[in-house]
Amino acid sequence: MKEGKTKRIDELVDQVLEGMGLYQKFKEHEVCTVWPEVVGQMIASRTKGLQVVDGKLFVTFTSAVVKHEILLVKEGLVRALNDRVGREVIREIIIK
Repeated sequence: MKEGKTKRIDELVDQVLEGMGLYQKFKEHEVCTVWPEVVGQMIASRTKGLQVVDGKLFVTFTSAVVKHEILLVKEGLVRALNDRVGREVIREIIIK
């Protein structure tokens, strides 16, 4: 590295992942990891499954009440998840 060209470790990791074509998959996994932080423990504890496919987050719940609550706020939830991971990863939430 040339003098004056220092980078933070997270920037280097992002560059390596991008170069390997893994950055998008990494961010998709990160969305699933931060789900409990974004939605809170009550909703997270009633989440049965999470999967990201082509920008769509598929979510399954164990509670019909929670499912209904998420249906009401899913656009805001898309923004919150994308803000949390720092990139537009999720375009839509599909509730099963």
